[in-house]
Amino acid sequence: MNELPILPAMTVRRAIVGSLIALAFLAVPLQAVIEPSAANLAAASIALLASVAVLFYVGWTRAIFERPLSTFAIFGFCTTTQLGALLGMTAVWRPLASSLYDPLYTFGTLAFYLGIALLVHVALRFFSVDRPHEVRLLRGVLGWAGLYRRPAVGALWIMGCIGLTAALCAHLEGVAGKIAGAFAFLAWAPFLIPFYVREAGASYAHRRTQRILLAGFAFTAIVLGLALNARAIMFIGFATIGLIYLLVGLRSDAPLTVSGVSRLALLGVLAACLAAPISDLATAMAIARQWRGKVPAAEMMRQTFKIWRNPALIEAYRAEGELAARYKAYDENYLGNPLLERFVATKYHDNSFHFARAISTAEAHQKLEEVSINLAWAVLPDPILHKLGIGIDKEQYAASMGDYLAYLSRGMKLGGHKIGSMFAQGIALFGPLFPFVYILICLILYALMDLLSFKGAAGIAGVSALGMMDLLSIFLQGLGYEGLHDVLYLIVRNFAQMLIIYLLVFAAARLFTRERAPAQELPCLPALLPGA
Repeated sequence: MNELPILPAMTVRRAIVGSLIALAFLAVPLQAVIEPSAANLAAASIALLASVAVLFYVGWTRAIFERPLSTFAIFGFCTTTQLGALLGMTAVWRPLASSLYDPLYTFGTLAFYLGIALLVHVALRFFSVDRPHEVRLLRGVLGWAGLYRRPAVGALWIMGCIGLTAALCAHLEGVAGKIAGAFAFLAWAPFLIPFYVREAGASYAHRRTQRILLAGFAFTAIVLGLALNARAIMFIGFATIGLIYLLVGLRSDAPLTVSGVSRLALLGVLAACLAAPISDLATAMAIARQWRGKVPAAEMMRQTFKIWRNPALIEAYRAEGELAARYKAYDENYLGNPLLERFVATKYHDNSFHFARAISTAEAHQKLEEVSINLAWAVLPDPILHKLGIGIDKEQYAASMGDYLAYLSRGMKLGGHKIGSMFAQGIALFGPLFPFVYILICLILYALMDLLSFKGAAGIAGVSALGMMDLLSIFLQGLGYEGLHDVLYLIVRNFAQMLIIYLLVFAAARLFTRERAPAQELPCLPALLPGA
């Protein structure tokens, strides 16, 4: 007997979006209790308005169905700059404006550019004309090469083994490390298998066997991550899978059922119970980083577990981070959680805005222009630079944009890879013209993201396997990179490189695996989420 929905009009998508809106509205009065200052309440109000606008766009329009990846990038931009800060800081009972140089400017500026990204996306959807019988040349070539095919289970395992090996070698210096790093995104390809099993059924793969293999693969990745003190190997895959489930949920108009809510509530309780131990483990790995590359792998694991079992040492490390936020000229401590910090970039933008606005001399502005131009040229490979007669020593520009902004404004020493902001850099370089530059950037980024999806039935776009593998990057920095040269690098090299690597590995894997039917749209929520 089919289970009745909780409410006839309550879909999973509306439930997710409605819950986030409710939490955002609840967070504002709680922020008034935490810190009733005008600056804190104004920052909370800006974050609330920006978040609600994006959430309504995701929940009450067809954007997430028509252009799933670019819409998800907008949702990610909102979460990492506005909604995540509002909910996260309230959850840890801290003022939203805590440790920020200028919270009003930071939240206001980020909300302004979020609004631009949203309006550009609306205009793009409004003026786009679908021609069902038209096959554009680039999409036709990519489709022929296999981008929009559902990879066979064996192909995903081959990709995963190659990617995990590459992730382990990415720390090597020189060309070998760079080549390995380019293949690392394939590491979590096997975790797409459960989605395809639910979509295609038992004919695709044996579910229980794949679960056992995936558990072993995940355990191996965790052990290797601990041994090498590489948190990315451990957590990126799980974060990607979580985001895929979130995307699927945001694309589902299936009715919300009692069992679905019960299972999701149980999952939420489990996540809440594991949050503190996982956070402590991440902090322990950060403390143990001082021994990375200096001790054997077994000793690194022993030191990490020793620190993990010492709550006093972990709390002392966090307290030191809070003191740094108060008294040091530069710090990145905001939420006090090393994992959640990567999903809330507000503090990083605030630092960059502060240092960029402090660049006051004409000489410093000229130096910023010079550095930005040279970083843009450095995107090109050395042979092309030599052909063009451009003599740039890339080793001289190994610092991040955050490093340069701090150096040019406060004379801070270059190094440390301080996380920058393309918005701070763009405003400093282009002034009032940067919004127009950002419009162009959005159009290009949307085009690249949407290339990883394909037309499906009833106007619902499907998402390629490569699009799902790249979902974490799309969510975290799809519309807000650390520097303008990073955007240029994506356009000129990284996106094409990722496409070529995926298609080559996929083509090679198909030689050793049995070919399956072409992929259809991203699986519907009733087949993926529990009880839906």
